[in-house]
Order: sequence, then structure tokens, then C-alpha cells
Amino acid sequence: MDRKKAATAAFFVARRKLAAMSLAPFRFSLPAPLVGRPLAALLAIYLLVGTTGHLPWRGDDLTHLGPIHAILQGGSWLMPEIAGETYLGAAPLYYWVGALLAKLLGWLLPVHDAARPATSLFCAATLYWTGLAARRLYGEASFAPAILLGMGSLGLVVHAHETQPQLAQIAGMALCFAGLGEISEHPRRGGIQAGLGVALAFLASGLSGLALTLPVIFLTPLLCPRCRNPIVARGIATGLGIALMISGLWLTAAAYSHPGEVTLWWREELLSTTPHASRVSELGKLVQLFGWFAWPLWPIAGWAVWRNRHAIASPQLALPLMASIIAVVLVTSTGGLRTAGLLPVLPPLCLLAAFGVTSLRRGAANAFDWFGVMAFIFFGIVVWLGWSALHFSWPPGLAREVARMAPDFQHGGWVSGALVGLALSLLLVLLPLFTQRSVQRGATNWALGMTLLWCLAVTLWQPWFAHTKNYQPLASELSQTIGPQPGCIKRRNVGDTQRAALDYFANIRTLPYDSEEDCRLLLTYTAGGVASRSVPPEWHVMWERRLGGGRKAETFKLYRRD
Repeated sequence: MDRKKAATAAFFVARRKLAAMSLAPFRFSLPAPLVGRPLAALLAIYLLVGTTGHLPWRGDDLTHLGPIHAILQGGSWLMPEIAGETYLGAAPLYYWVGALLAKLLGWLLPVHDAARPATSLFCAATLYWTGLAARRLYGEASFAPAILLGMGSLGLVVHAHETQPQLAQIAGMALCFAGLGEISEHPRRGGIQAGLGVALAFLASGLSGLALTLPVIFLTPLLCPRCRNPIVARGIATGLGIALMISGLWLTAAAYSHPGEVTLWWREELLSTTPHASRVSELGKLVQLFGWFAWPLWPIAGWAVWRNRHAIASPQLALPLMASIIAVVLVTSTGGLRTAGLLPVLPPLCLLAAFGVTSLRRGAANAFDWFGVMAFIFFGIVVWLGWSALHFSWPPGLAREVARMAPDFQHGGWVSGALVGLALSLLLVLLPLFTQRSVQRGATNWALGMTLLWCLAVTLWQPWFAHTKNYQPLASELSQTIGPQPGCIKRRNVGDTQRAALDYFANIRTLPYDSEEDCRLLLTYTAGGVASRSVPPEWHVMWERRLGGGRKAETFKLYRRD
């Protein structure tokens, strides 16, 4: 009888549980922070969407395609070239990887699409090695936040989808920091990794790569008491020896085959890494640029420093703090006002932010999360308003500005893009609501928001980007104008981007204006409404093309000499 009662009670208990399960609503939640496969999937979407499927954009995307195209056309692997002339703006590491990928994927994709995944590789390496450095410095809980905060930074997203050698430099920096993160426990392995990071940074960007990594290595024994022993010193020496050997092999080979170009490159590197007093007058613009470029890293990094100010000399805080200071000083005192020039500040700031985000107070963490969600929804609305102005001329003021920038843009085929954009917009609004509540929820939602906002912008604005940033029609028109055998062409004010475009799209190469060649054609270029320099009267305009409007206006003119 007791057994029968027990069986009956067990039956009713099981039935109640089954009914509760059947009536319970479906629940979906994202872990915070994302880890494992969900993190890898989000990173893949972030890196791959918008990387291929479009012609090279004017600017860095076209400029740095030039050396890759030169290698594929039989140019030098040792010294970068653009349109047959040495390019002194970077070292060759990124171009090597881009050219190898273009050879590997050339049967499937055009050269520009086949080479651009080099950016995805270096960006993924940067984020992974930054997360690895955070894990070694602060523990396992900081690995995913370091990656997520890097993905959520405003300054990385555009450069993570263009042909950009600076990403190879910051990958070397991140590897160097990852090696230093375990130099005290595994001196040999940590030293080798740090040395490889120095070598990668040098091969990617020359002396600036050394300036961003070597001081941190030399300061590590001073910042870390456990590193002041002969074993760690031998590990550091081994790493530096490897870096010297790798860098020396390239420099020796380049000097042997291109002695004059290496001398010019070295001189240019010294000038580019020497601080300029004139940058003091641009300090206000630099602060504004840094403020949005490194957002939201710098507020959380500042919190980490303030909260742990009593232990500021500890290796966990001192190493990324010194690296951040060195990077900020270098990028603000050298080079020009370019967003790509600020990329080196991201890896050390990601480390500090990963250290700080795990210790945010609940109110601050909720505010960080709320602000990110609201910001991405706001920018999503802005993207839709711009799309509406482009296709339906509303709002009128924004429509006039868009039309002025691209007066000859051809509308059409927007329905499918709008449907995909609506789905992405729903995800942008809904996914943050299903993220698990934790102190690190903000880091996850920032990465989700940045990824979805980028996908939305690519979906809605890709045709407009392709029109406003495309030099292919101009190059084809110029090629038809000059004919199949034009002879030599001199140039004035034609920059590296334009030379790379003409060479890649139409196999047109030009010579400097002061060249001794007796050319019958002259190509000039002006941008931003700046008045062009006067051309001697013996030159007569035979072709002219204007692109864009306002500050983005560009004018090409081809002259013939009688």
C-alpha cells in the first residue's frame, strides 16, 4: 500500500513538472561576457562583413593596395612600391601577407578582395593577443572583456575593414604585451613572444614599431620585482636577439638589392618618429580626435588607474599604463592628424579597460551598458535618416547635403537592402534585452551594438560608398582619353592614393613634374576646393573630371603640350 501511494505521488509530481515545462515561456539569453563559440561567431561577423565585395575605397584602402598590386606585377618584395616608385610610408609585412593571400585566393576573388582579408587576420590576431595578455595579467575573467571592448571601440571598426598596415603593427604590440604578461613565470617563452612582437611591429611600421615596444620591454624589470633575476634577463635577451635577427635579415636583404631606397626609407623613418613642436598648436584637435576614437576605452581605463592608484607600481597596472603613455605621446607628437595614426593606443588601453570593467560598481556598470545601448540605437536612427535622405529626399536639409556630396548618384535596388536593414535594426534593439545581467554586460552589448551597427551601415550605404569612394570610372575614362600609347605622363599634386588607383584600374603610371623626361601630357589633381597651382601657358586642358562636392570635391585635369 505504501509503495502504491509513493508511486502515485511520484506520478503526480512528474506530471506537474512536465506541465510547468510545457507552459513555461521560451527563454533566450546571451552570456555576459560572451565566451567560446558565441564570441568567435560575433568576431567573425565583425571582421568579415564589409571586408570584401566592394572596389577599393579612396584613401588608405587604395593607397596600401598599391604595394600589393606592385608585388603581384613583378615588383620588389623587399621595398614597397606604388606605380613603379618606392613607397616610403610603411614597412613590408602587411604587403607580404596581402600579396600571398591575393595569390592564394586570386582564382576566386579580384585582387583587392583577395588581399583585404590580411586586415581581418591581423585584426583578429590583435584582439586575441590582447585578450591573452589580459588573461596573463589579470586572470581568465579578463580575456573575453578585452576582446569585446576592443571590438566596441569607435576607432577600430572602419580600419578593421580596409587595407591597413597599421593593424599589423598593433598585432605586434599585442603579441609583445602577451609575452611580457608571463615573462616572470615562463621567462623563455615570454621573452620569445615579446621578441617576435617587436619583430612584427618593426616589419609592419619601421622605427615607430620599435618605439612602441622596446621601451616597454626595457621598463618591465623596473616595474616587476619578480623579473629582476638572471633567468628573466636571459629570456628577454633571447627575445631581443630573435627580433634583431628577423629585422636584420629584412634590412640586410633590402640594403643589398635597394641600397639607395633603404637610405631614403631610414631617413624618412627618423623624421616620422621625431616629435614636432608644431603639434602643440594642434593639441585641441588631437584631444577631440582621441576622445571619440578611443571611446569607450579611456573612461574605463581611467577608472582602473584611479581605483588601483595605491598599487600603481604593480606590474598588472604599470605595464599597460606605461605602454599607453608611450603610445599616446608618440602618436600625438609625430605624424599627421589621421585616425589610423591613433590605432597604437588601442591595445594598451584595452588591457587597462579589461582590468577596470570587472571592478565597475553596479551603478556605473549599468550606466555604461545603458549608454552603449542608447548610443547605438541613436546612431542606427541616424543611419536610417541618412538612407531616407538619399532615396526619398527626407529630411530635406540632410538630403541636400547628401546630394551635394554625390550629385550624380544613381538610385535604385533598395528594397532588399531595406528588408535586411530592418532585421538588423530589430536585433540592434532586442538583443541587448536578452543579455544576462552582470557587471560585464556593458562590454558584451558594446561589441554587439558595434557589430550590428556596422552591418546596418554596410547594408544600407554600400552603393553610396561604392559611388563616392570609387576611382575606377575615372581611371577608365582617362585611359580612353590618352589612348593605347600615350607616351610618358607627368603629374602635379597627384598623391599616392591617386597613383595607386590609376595603376591598379588602368595601368597608368606617371612621372614627377620635375622629371627630365620630355612628356607631352600632364595630369594635375586638386582636392577640397583648394585653388590649383598655375600651369605654364604651353599646356592646354584636354580632359577634366570632377568628383564629389564641398570639402570632398576632387578635380582631375589632363593637359597636352603643343
